[in-house]
Amino acid sequence: MEWLTSLVDLPAETLVKYLAGTVGVALFGSAVAFALIPSPPKIGVYSQPNKWYYLKYWTFFLLLKVRQRQNSRRAKGERGDAGYGKRSRNSVEDMDRIQELPKEHPKAVDAVYFNGGSKDGCYFVGATARRHDNLIQTLLYIRFPDFGLLEMPSLPDTCLLGEKPLSYAAGGLHIEVVEPMKHWRLSFNGLMRLIRCDGSRDEVPVSFKLDWLAYTPHFDFDTDLDQSILCDAIAREVWSRERFEDLKLAHQTHYEQFGEISGVVDIGGYGERRLQVQGVRDHSYGNLRDWGDLHRYAIQYIHLDDGKAICIGSICMPRTMTRLIIGYVFHPSGQLERVKSCDINLHELGEDGNDPTDFVINFIAGNTKYHLEGLVLDRPIFYMGWDWESRIHERMCTYKVNNIPGWGISEWCYRNYTGRPNTFKPKPDKTDA
Repeated sequence: MEWLTSLVDLPAETLVKYLAGTVGVALFGSAVAFALIPSPPKIGVYSQPNKWYYLKYWTFFLLLKVRQRQNSRRAKGERGDAGYGKRSRNSVEDMDRIQELPKEHPKAVDAVYFNGGSKDGCYFVGATARRHDNLIQTLLYIRFPDFGLLEMPSLPDTCLLGEKPLSYAAGGLHIEVVEPMKHWRLSFNGLMRLIRCDGSRDEVPVSFKLDWLAYTPHFDFDTDLDQSILCDAIAREVWSRERFEDLKLAHQTHYEQFGEISGVVDIGGYGERRLQVQGVRDHSYGNLRDWGDLHRYAIQYIHLDDGKAICIGSICMPRTMTRLIIGYVFHPSGQLERVKSCDINLHELGEDGNDPTDFVINFIAGNTKYHLEGLVLDRPIFYMGWDWESRIHERMCTYKVNNIPGWGISEWCYRNYTGRPNTFKPKPDKTDA
């Protein structure tokens, strides 16, 4: 998820000029000097505020304000200039479509992801990430509580070859836009591995054509994240030219939108089953996605019984920010509340690699305090990257938020060092993804 870690894509020299012009040479010089005196990070990873935290916080706050003004004076949607207050494209039609993978960036990405759950315990997760050399990182899970879990036979590996150019398609899974920001279609035809409730396994033919329909506006991380959580994340870190260059390099456009997936799943030998689940979809594109950059993340997507849609999580990518809180709440009316603070501390929550099956998170969005309780029902694991750089736990959960029941996916990522097993397809020499 590194697309979240940078909203500043200006050259380091320009950043310095903006800072100096905004807060004065003396203030900026002091901020940089004191920023080089870090507090010891938690367990050697998670940066902590030092006594100069507030100076850095307000310096970066002013920088964001300057950038916001600069963006308002430039051509709207100018490419290569995405970030805080500035969308990456002129229109939603240009955003919500297949994106070009620049040839000069071997780790470029264009990825779509869909998930959903229901009150009766059904869950769906499907995703494709387009990379260079026809690599499509692909996953698909469907859970019926009285039947079992269906998964692609290639899992836990996600590295597949694309089925046709310029498409989100591999391994029998096809994902396509019908109407931008409103309607997508997901289809599949092929074998899936059935893991029954008693633990026995088999491969069965599966086919479906499902429709995803939006029920919230989209949330664009280039423009919609709360400013205070960005300032907090940056103020915790040591400031350097390299840090700001990495923020620029790691930027990805990323947006999310809640919707409902519905349709019929035909399971060979077992008949048809109706699927109707609520959850999030996202779209990410940018010049760099390196799964080895991530240390951890824990992100919860929730649909509540009263119609609220919630995202809350934390991301640790030492290259840029080691504690970036993300999140929002959409009300049924479409009203948006941005998450301003959260008590997630990843080093206190499953840092040993064993993610807890029950957990509690408190956060503030808008002016409302939220108390979240989560319970994991199932948690298939898959790996991302040719060298399996990341291990991801796709946790299918029930929730209570301020005592209102809900359901959804809790996705937890860990840096993985086991490497790619020899039993799986070897990595091509020219592939970097």
